[in-house]
Amino acid sequence: MTVPQRRRLAAAFAAAGITLGAAACSSSTGSTTGGGGALSYDRVRSTALDLVKNKSTSCPFGLDLAKAASGAGIAGAVAPAPADGRSVRGDAGDGVPATNGQPATPPHAQITCSYTVGPSTVVDIDLLAVPQNDYAVSMMLPSIQAAGLLSVDQLSRFSTDRPAVGQTRITPDKGTAAVARVAVKGEGDLVLMLSQDFRDSDPDPALTGEPLRKAAEALAAQLH
Repeated sequence: MTVPQRRRLAAAFAAAGITLGAAACSSSTGSTTGGGGALSYDRVRSTALDLVKNKSTSCPFGLDLAKAASGAGIAGAVAPAPADGRSVRGDAGDGVPATNGQPATPPHAQITCSYTVGPSTVVDIDLLAVPQNDYAVSMMLPSIQAAGLLSVDQLSRFSTDRPAVGQTRITPDKGTAAVARVAVKGEGDLVLMLSQDFRDSDPDPALTGEPLRKAAEALAAQLH
């Protein structure tokens, strides 16, 4: 995790009045369904590192946004959306101890698959894995806040009432991001977020709310 990323993480926690450890301990409990524990942290990390070196247009682990979107009633053709020549990107970082008021962060691995849905709406699938139980949602809070257009209060409530393993929840208010927690093989935590990349435009209402949640739920079930 880079210094700017750690600062964004700390800022999100500070704004919401939470710490990484407290956020991790606040999650709800639930059944271990979703991806069926097919993916381990090590497998996600090795795949992310491979994507750092090698370009790919295929989202790994069986993720098929076209199928998930169709099943959720979302219309429009789905195609890879390259950024800097890559539509699938990987990132991995080592854990960093707490220093100078910044929270400690565990190691992580992240994979992002970008697509266009319909004429021009860009949609991202973000997969984040950490080797510690119940930490992935906490580490993804800055991204959830940005993708969900959440206020500080909304972010704090989402963190407190985060999805349990096997659950998929939509962000409050505009419903522009859906977050699924997926069972992992062995120790660790795995989160999938489906959201619009609308930095240059307004959110597409057809890709919000329950249809977006259903598509994210279907993606979580595809993982193998």
